[in-house]
Order: sequence, then C-alpha cells, then structure tokens
Amino acid sequence: MVEPSDVAGIIDADAYRGLSSLEKRDFLFETGIRPTAYAPGDMPDVLTGVVEFAESAHMSFQQRLLPETVTRVADELETPKRKLFHTYGTTAKVRFEPRSDTPYSGLFAETAHGLVRFSYAGPVVGVGIVPGLGLKLTLDGDHPSANAVLMRGLDPQLSRSVFDQSFTNRLPNPSPVNLIMREVKRRFETVVTDGHGLDQPVTHLASVRVNGQTVPEDAVRAPFRLILVPTPAVKAAHDPLLDFREDLARNVPSGTQLYDVLALDGDVEGEDELEAMIPVARAIGALTTESEFIASAYGDFRLFFQHSDAYLRRANF
Repeated sequence: MVEPSDVAGIIDADAYRGLSSLEKRDFLFETGIRPTAYAPGDMPDVLTGVVEFAESAHMSFQQRLLPETVTRVADELETPKRKLFHTYGTTAKVRFEPRSDTPYSGLFAETAHGLVRFSYAGPVVGVGIVPGLGLKLTLDGDHPSANAVLMRGLDPQLSRSVFDQSFTNRLPNPSPVNLIMREVKRRFETVVTDGHGLDQPVTHLASVRVNGQTVPEDAVRAPFRLILVPTPAVKAAHDPLLDFREDLARNVPSGTQLYDVLALDGDVEGEDELEAMIPVARAIGALTTESEFIASAYGDFRLFFQHSDAYLRRANF
C-alpha cells in the first residue's frame, strides 16, 4: 500500500509559473497523476478505514490543519498527507465551455481547462456514500488556479454512483440524526463565519480570466448558485456493482460530457430541494472530459483543491 510519504512533489515554482493554463493542467496530470496510478487491486479502501479517519480527524483538529483547506493557495500540498475528507478519489482532465449567451464574467465566459476529482467524503462504513467533486481551472503564468468544491449534501445516498444526483456549491444542512456531518459543519464554522460552513461562493471564478487578468470589479457577474446536472449519457454509463473509481475508469472515456452547468442568481423562493431548482435555472455551459479517469497516489496525497475563502474569519489568520 502506498503511504503519503512515498509521494514526491512535482512542482518547481519558478518553472511552473511560466506555463500556460493548458500546460499546467497537463503537467499536473501527466507528471503527477498518471505516473502514480494505483496498480490493479491496490487502490485504497473507501469502504472501511474508520480508525484512520478518526486518527486524521484528531490530528487535524489538534494541529489546527482545517484552516489550510481555505487559506492555502497552491495546486499541491507542501507535505503529502492523507486528507481528512475526500481522502481517496479519481481524477481526469476536463474542459469547461460556456454558452455564447452566458451573462457571467471571467472563467464563466471563456473556454477553460482543468482537472476534476471525484471522491467520497469519508469511509462508507462511518459516514455512508457522500460523493463530491473538486474542480481546478488552471490559469496562465504566475496566477493561482481557481478552485471549486461541489456536492449534493452531507447526508448519504444509496447508490455508489457519483452521478446519482446533481451537485451544487451551496449545501443544505445535514439531517438532525447525522451527528458526524453536523459536527463537520460546526468545525468548519470555526474557520468561516457562522451559517456559511457549507457555502462555497464562486465569485472568484467570475473575477479572473484564463490569462490571469482580473475582471474589473464593476464588471464581475457571478451566479449565486451553480448546479452541475449529470448528462443522461453519463448516468446511463455507470456500473453500480463497481467501485466508483473503477467505474469511471472503465465507463467514462475522454470526450464525455459529464455535466450541463446551470446557474441561479438567487435561491428559488419556497424551494430548498435542489431538483426543484433545476427547471428554473439557466444553462450556462458544459463540463467535458479530456482524458480518462485515473485513481492515483498523487491525486490522493498531493493534489490540492482550495475551498472558498469568501467567508473566512480573517481576524483569526
């Protein structure tokens, strides 16, 4: 079994900042993800691992590591480690293509390349099947990538498929009986302001272009809510009997449109169910793979997706 300490970093800051958006994306995948792909039968177990999850949680809270998910600006972790949440996953190259009539600015208004990583929030035995994705859109030159973290919610689902439900950037509260995830929300609100532990605004995606230029403040147009709706084809392709990482590797090839990307400028009055919002949301683009999916040690222990810092308790850091 591969340990975090076995996974070397690949980014030389001076060389990396000289790359284009596409070169950065391909470098991360071809130099980090592909060479560290798990051998058949050697993928870490996503079902069990409750003891390791508890140990990671204790270390994270004791050493105040949780703020790093919000404050760190980088594409890889400085020191490889087993992530507390979304520990094991699988990664592919993707392309976002906007609709020509999008009302939004920045990365929402141009073709952008990056990586997507699917994962479960934690061991299935401990927290159930709780899928999510990290999206990383790389930028040209000496400009940090723009990241987004999306899920359906923190309550478990029955299906193994990561395409069972739509994802969004603003999550509902966990159910009253979901004590573990309610505690997760509480812990996140020691880092961000109360009431925003499950919110991931995407204004930063609308505030910058692929070339790294900042959109003038008075021209920034960002949706309040993103909704990623899995396409009928990708929902039909999955095999519910397989581990989701093997399923994606086998059944979702390069060139597959994963999602229709929808947006709302505010929540729908009287509705709190995501599926009820979809009919009135606006289609703004599509997210499509540009490689196969690969489960890898670099993706699990080094690749980093920053959470939004919009609600950061800045006085504390």
